[in-house]
Amino acid sequence: MSYVDRHLNPGEKVVHRTTIHPIIFLIGVLIGATGVALFWTDVAALGGFIVVLALVVLAASALRYQNSEFAVTSRRVIIKIGWLSTHTLELQLSKVEALSVDQDAIGQLFDYGTLVVGGTGGTKEAFNLISAPMAFRQAVQQQTDLASRPVARSPEGSNALATEIREERECPHCAERILVKASRCRFCGQAVTPVVE
Repeated sequence: MSYVDRHLNPGEKVVHRTTIHPIIFLIGVLIGATGVALFWTDVAALGGFIVVLALVVLAASALRYQNSEFAVTSRRVIIKIGWLSTHTLELQLSKVEALSVDQDAIGQLFDYGTLVVGGTGGTKEAFNLISAPMAFRQAVQQQTDLASRPVARSPEGSNALATEIREERECPHCAERILVKASRCRFCGQAVTPVVE
């Protein structure tokens, strides 16, 4: 069972997962290819040493890949990196102040980049070579929006809260967000056709 799954709170569910991008294996593959090429020349001993070095690099990359978890849940952002020495970040969605993505041209081409998570209080942590970082950021933004939607009190006046599902759409006249069943835009006052299921 993964770290994220073991540390979910009751009622909490994972809505998005990602990990380190497989490009971390590229260096080991290139070293191995060089070693194999040298193995068939006059410097076979050097080639054999380089192949062994490539296997060590690939094993280290595999451990890093298998032990890196990035998840967005219905309540938190959970990040865990490392095997023997681990680094974790668990941040409530309400405490995520900024989430930025840095991608160079190659990162955009292969869909990897650096994810910088900023929490309240000025803490910032950067995580490199994340697979599909833009999708991760979008998942955080969607969950933050869902968490910040208004909650209505139950009609009995009790303290129990009932979630209010608000289905919205854009007004065709002013592009503001209005209810799906609205017959008039509350922003521009124009009549709109309600969407009835």
